[in-house]
Amino acid sequence: SLEGSKDAKRRRRGGEQVESRMEVVEAPFVRVPFEALKRAAKERKYIIEEVEGVMGKLKKHASSAEARRAKEGEATTKDGGEAMDVDGSPAAAATASAEGSRGSGGEWESELDDLLGTLGGLKRKLGASTQSEGVQIGRCKARVEHLLSLGAYGSDRALGWNKKRVKRLVVDYLLRQGYHRTALQAVEGDAALGPLVETEVFRGCQEIVDSLRSRSVGPALKFCRANASRLKRIKSKLEFKLRLREFLTLVQAGSMGEAVRYAQKHLGRWASVHQKELQAAMASLVYRPYLDSGGEGEGGRKGAAQERYGHLFAAAQWEELEKIFKRDFFALNCLAADAELALDLEAGLSALKTPMSSSAQRSKEDPLSVEALGKLAATLPFAKHSKSKLVCWHTREVMAEPRVLPNGMVYSAAACELLAKEGKIQCPRTGDVFELGELKKLFPV
Repeated sequence: SLEGSKDAKRRRRGGEQVESRMEVVEAPFVRVPFEALKRAAKERKYIIEEVEGVMGKLKKHASSAEARRAKEGEATTKDGGEAMDVDGSPAAAATASAEGSRGSGGEWESELDDLLGTLGGLKRKLGASTQSEGVQIGRCKARVEHLLSLGAYGSDRALGWNKKRVKRLVVDYLLRQGYHRTALQAVEGDAALGPLVETEVFRGCQEIVDSLRSRSVGPALKFCRANASRLKRIKSKLEFKLRLREFLTLVQAGSMGEAVRYAQKHLGRWASVHQKELQAAMASLVYRPYLDSGGEGEGGRKGAAQERYGHLFAAAQWEELEKIFKRDFFALNCLAADAELALDLEAGLSALKTPMSSSAQRSKEDPLSVEALGKLAATLPFAKHSKSKLVCWHTREVMAEPRVLPNGMVYSAAACELLAKEGKIQCPRTGDVFELGELKKLFPV
């Protein structure tokens, strides 16, 4: 019974360790809709503040209108007499009073119409924000329920849960690569998969990526304006790179005057931060003609210009801009920089890869003997190294004489001496206590 309780305790601790690792791996899975919900709630807060401001103006005008009506009533009934103008004509005074009332009433009606129009716009925004909050709440709920459906570690539900997770990772990979039609077909075939993937997020990302591939920075700059404070928080260079690319596009087209005006308007504020890049870009105004000249030019200026400034106009600059945008976009949306499917696949292939996997004498049972898997694993490191070192978890030193505890944990002999107390040793990782005689020598192969 004592051994059974120890085994149960070890299994429980093992399950807790797996669950903690799962929380780390699946953190972006839950965080993405949660952060989107926070942004929607913040937007709704700003809309409500605007509504309160408009309502305050309406109350102010209403109170001033009441005061004005009360004042006019007092003036009309005072002494029971008629209002007289400067030349003593009662009719002229009445006409002037009526015209003044119509004038002030017209202004009030115009401003009231503006305020009501503003309220209508805010109402539509508030409705859209509330709807967005509802969607994100549903996504958060679906994802938490999906994680909880796994149950305890080692349960029978793990196989079905892992199959669903693989589907999710495949759809995530397709969306990252721009295969939205295929990804949507997979989502439509499984209704429960929809709330578990970032379809809308990646659609917005792909629209901007497509514009960059077509040599247009407008949508990306719009994205920068909409997320200026958040991009500044992560110290992004995206807006500067976009502005610089637009400037160099004007230079490449030969519009030197327009390029100078553009630089004065948009690039001046970056001078203190990106001085070297701006200096090279400004020099391209002078050396750009030599890049297109047919001969060497005076004093071999073409060669010097090509060496120093030719890379500024290369197509690879647009590819680099796309990478910068994706990196910052994923960071703002709490997405991992790389597809989790690719990371899991690389980890698995690396674990299977050995020096024999690339030799002609490899076994047919070796998974890397499959040509496709062999190509994927070609650049991955070997899981097994010919010269490896075992480092003790407790002392952080190389193990000279490894010892293994009954629970499978391995420590150096020096660590075991430090941990030993009254003929017993307690595992620092699991808390299990064993007799010193239960330790066994380990012989690494």
